[in-house]
Amino acid sequence: MKLLIVSSTWQEVKPLELFLLKKDETRLYNEHAIELLITGVGGVTTSYHLGKILPVSNWDLAIQLGICGSFNPNFPIGSPVNIISDCFADLGAQSDEVFLDAFELGLIEKSRFPFEDGWLNNPHTLNCQSVTELQRVKSISVNTVSGNDVSIIKTVGRYHPDVESMEGAAFAFCCLLESIPFLQLRAISNYVEKRDRTKWNIPLAIKNLNDTAIKLLQELLTIGSEP
Repeated sequence: MKLLIVSSTWQEVKPLELFLLKKDETRLYNEHAIELLITGVGGVTTSYHLGKILPVSNWDLAIQLGICGSFNPNFPIGSPVNIISDCFADLGAQSDEVFLDAFELGLIEKSRFPFEDGWLNNPHTLNCQSVTELQRVKSISVNTVSGNDVSIIKTVGRYHPDVESMEGAAFAFCCLLESIPFLQLRAISNYVEKRDRTKWNIPLAIKNLNDTAIKLLQELLTIGSEP
């Protein structure tokens, strides 16, 4: 298997990287090739780096790992989730107090591949316990994370999202266009509300995210546990 692991920052995948280095200092793990790609924050840098790496190799699976904010108060902070649908939530124009997305503006056809009614849906399933036990959620991707009550209410009313990130839709868009099976796993670091970092728990989100990713790799690649 040839596996691409994508993250916006090293911080978000550092525990996974250390785990893999303990197994083998090369890029081969039980004869499986694993590549770590750090794209930088945001959809633009994500698209750029994926545009360079996806076409040049026959990837069996691409996995994006990261943290996210949750609109859903029923998801505890630190919870890992499986994002099965994503969209570019702030791509469009303001008309007075009304936001018009790129589809309403006629710039993109709402159901032209890879979009389905404006969404980027993951058609792939991965029958691994570490994935199937996760909550399946709908995400939005934005260039500016939400932190204003008025904008949050409008966003929830328009998209009914569970979580938000800055790179997920770009990742899904690229993988769908390149016909590469993909998986987007994130862990909740905070609730989407007025910005207050004292309420966030990024270390817990990163720990739980990487624990899930390591379990997944052990299932996929039979790397095994540390003795």
